[in-house]
Amino acid sequence: MKILFLGEALSPHLQRWHKAFEKLGWDVLTASGDHHPDFSGRRLVPGADHGPARYLSLVDQTTALIREFQPHLINAHFLPTYGLVAATVNAHPWVLTLWGSDILVAGKRGLFRRLRSRHILRRADLVVADSHHALAVAESIAPLRRRLVVSFGVRQSWFESGSIREIKETPILRVLSTRRLEPLYDVATLIKSAAILRDSSFPFHLTVAGAGSQAATLQALAAQLRLDDRVSFTGYQTDEQLFNLYRTHDVYVSTATSDSSSVSLLEAMSQRLYPIVTEIPGNQEWLSEAPYLFPVGDAAALAEKVRAAADPACRAAAWKSYWPTLEQKGIREDQMLIADKAFRKLIDEYDRTGSRHHR
Repeated sequence: MKILFLGEALSPHLQRWHKAFEKLGWDVLTASGDHHPDFSGRRLVPGADHGPARYLSLVDQTTALIREFQPHLINAHFLPTYGLVAATVNAHPWVLTLWGSDILVAGKRGLFRRLRSRHILRRADLVVADSHHALAVAESIAPLRRRLVVSFGVRQSWFESGSIREIKETPILRVLSTRRLEPLYDVATLIKSAAILRDSSFPFHLTVAGAGSQAATLQALAAQLRLDDRVSFTGYQTDEQLFNLYRTHDVYVSTATSDSSSVSLLEAMSQRLYPIVTEIPGNQEWLSEAPYLFPVGDAAALAEKVRAAADPACRAAAWKSYWPTLEQKGIREDQMLIADKAFRKLIDEYDRTGSRHHR
C-alpha cells in the first residue's frame, strides 16, 4: 500500500507518523513545503510567503505528485495548511489528521476561518483527532463522513522504561515544563507560581524546556521575580534530551490555555512524573481527578498543587491512578495499528465502490 503524507516536515508529529507507517509495511512518501535542509521527501515550493495563498500555491505540485506516485491514500496533517491543500486537490480517499490547535483555536476563530474549516472538514473521507473533544469541535463546524480518535502516544520503549522507575523522596522537588514558549501555553503563569513557592520557602527547582517567541520575555520575567537560582531555561531539546529530563524530574506541569491530547503529558506520565495540568477538556480525557487539575492562569492554585506533590506517597498514588489509562490508549505503536486498520478499511471501501479519484 502506498500512502502520501502532506504536512509540515519540520514537526516531530509528522515524522513519527511517517516512521510508524514505514514500520507497518507501507510505501511511504512525505511531501512538504516546510522542511529542514536535509529533508529526504518530496520538496514542494510555495509561491507565497504565508496564509492560505502559501498552501494553495502547492496544489498544482501536489496534483502532479499524486499522478506520479499513485498513492492508495493521502493523509494531510493540520487543517488550515495541508488540509487545505488536500481539500483543493480533491483526490480520494484522503484523511485529515487534526493536531489540536488547528481546530480548537485557529479552526473556529472568525467567520473566514470557520468557513475554511467547514470546507475542508466536509471534503475529508476520514477525520482523525487525538481527543474526543477535538472531534466534537470539528463536528460542531461541519458534518464528518467518518471520525476516529487516535492518540499520538508515547513509544513502547519509553513506557517500558517508565514502568520500572522508582519514585523516591527528594529534598528538592524538581518541576518540569516541556511546552513551547508561545502565548498558547501560558508559561508565564508557571513562572509566577514559582515566585509564590519561593516566597513560602518551599524547596524546589523549575526547569523550563523548550523554545519559542516568548523565550526572552519569560527569562526577563524570571529575572524580575528574582528566580535566577530557582528556574533554569534549557532551550530546544531533542527526544533523547527530553527523555533524560523526564527521568530526572518529579513533577510535570502544563499551563496550556487550550490543548488536545498532549504528547508532552503522555511522555511525562510514561516516566511516572506527577502531572499538574490546566482544567481543560483535552487534559481531562487523561486526568479527571482534582489533585492534578488547576484553573487556567491561576498561579496560586498551581503553587498549591505543586506543594502537594512533595509527598512521594502522593506521587506514587498518582502513577497508580493514571497508568492503566496510559497503557490502554497512550502507546504509540498500538495507536498506529488502529490508524493502519482504519486506513486500510477506507482504501478497501473505495476500491469496492470504484470511487477512487485522482484528479
